[in-house]
Amino acid sequence: MTENLELLTRDDFQALAQSSRTLTKELSLEILLNTILDTAGKLTNSPETSIILRNERQPTLYFAAATGEEAEWVLSSFGLHSDQQVPIDGSKAGEVYKSGISMVENIVKDHFGGVDDETNKVTKSMVCVPLVVGDNRLGVMQVLNKIDGDYSERDRIILEYFADQASVAIRNARLVESLLAHSGLYGASRQTDKLIARMNELEQEAHSETLSVLFADMRGFTQLCQSLLDPGIVQERLSEFITILSHAVLDHDGIVNKVLGDGVMALFQGKDCSERAVKCSFYMVREFELMKARWNEESNQQLDFLDLGVGIVTDQVILGGIGSGDMRDYTAIGTAVNLSAAFESNARNGKRILCDQVTYRNAKQIIVAADDAVDFLLQKPGQDVGVKYKCYNIRELDSDKSVSVFLSHSHEDSHFIEKKLLEPLKKRGIRTWYSTADIPKGALWTAEIRKAISESNWMAVVVSRNSAQSKWVRREIDLGVASGHLDNRIIPIIIDDTSPGDVNDYLAAMQAIDLSSSPDAEKVLADRFSKLDPT
Repeated sequence: MTENLELLTRDDFQALAQSSRTLTKELSLEILLNTILDTAGKLTNSPETSIILRNERQPTLYFAAATGEEAEWVLSSFGLHSDQQVPIDGSKAGEVYKSGISMVENIVKDHFGGVDDETNKVTKSMVCVPLVVGDNRLGVMQVLNKIDGDYSERDRIILEYFADQASVAIRNARLVESLLAHSGLYGASRQTDKLIARMNELEQEAHSETLSVLFADMRGFTQLCQSLLDPGIVQERLSEFITILSHAVLDHDGIVNKVLGDGVMALFQGKDCSERAVKCSFYMVREFELMKARWNEESNQQLDFLDLGVGIVTDQVILGGIGSGDMRDYTAIGTAVNLSAAFESNARNGKRILCDQVTYRNAKQIIVAADDAVDFLLQKPGQDVGVKYKCYNIRELDSDKSVSVFLSHSHEDSHFIEKKLLEPLKKRGIRTWYSTADIPKGALWTAEIRKAISESNWMAVVVSRNSAQSKWVRREIDLGVASGHLDNRIIPIIIDDTSPGDVNDYLAAMQAIDLSSSPDAEKVLADRFSKLDPT
């Protein structure tokens, strides 16, 4: 790093001091990355910023966070779980990552075409600096297209100093996540105070608490392993399955307490713990079916033998950290744990989700179909006497029978959504998912959209000149088609002279609602959406 400190002003040093205090307080990685980019943009007057990190599983880089008009599309297309990634060889980011030397270009040549080509935007100027802690190269941070002229030597220097702070903060946040994940406390909280409180639970005395315990496990995994001779493919399949289960738990505000081979144990706390656990189980089943369909397409062998079993019990357990001062594991102890594991083991032969009487009673308002309770005998191996419990097989939730519409649109058409769509649909009891209103502050945008698409049984696409230019609308439609369950359930809504096929080729064959010349848009929408079938 060139020590041209005379280029930095008093305000620059004050800004760096303030950023250091801000970053050291934040332990949530997701919020931290967005905080880093917000600060980097302000320090360099840059409208577009990104953090590109090394993929630990393959020799590529991926976008971990980004700001700017195309940020969400970039994260979806070149993020950690995307099919495309940024190559280390042949990209500016890869060059800085490998060399550890910053790059300043005010006339950018040979920028990675994967992003520029897809966004139809040209990167005019950039500063790219390495993110390094000691000998550990994390990735790079870059700022693009400075608003007021060219990037200067001052921009490079201040960004390098800030990158040093950011690198340490990212490393620390990752360590906290890893600690929680390996201590039985892997949860979805994005708030630092809750993360710290969760860490403190490891050191506190054990206590009693009523909560819901969930066990989920794959049926037929041993047979799958025997048919897959490549250990790498087995690992890949299992990782994908565990990721689906874990994300389902986190999306329903639970804690992944244990990964048990080809299954997980999860804890749900709070007053609505039973309802969230039941909703989580149905989300798991739905995502499992989509995953199995993908595997079937890639395999000569039919995978009908694969299935998912879930057991849920709500009762009092003992919670606390178990182990020595050097190694502690957060766990739950009690009959609820043993009973939910037994339910999961017996959830087979057409029965996928088994629960106890308390869980059924607490979640009854969202359950519309369940078998009559049967007696279930819980006894230890070799024990002659056991204890009987009521066991319910849940087959359908209320949310599965209602119409839910995902609204895909360009943000420039938000006024139409709010004035012409939301209210008419609400009047007819149709649930909607609208990004501006339904993504919590601090949430990962792409993850929330994927979840919303999976939970919706229809998609409405606003067709306009704006959406025809939106890569993100095109991406949402592609995600809807790829999900499988929205096939032939995507409705184009035309609001100007744009053709549905101009937004996405898939829409060309869909029956559209044309509001471009309708004097009574609300009536037209009401008539069409009132006929939607949730199944």
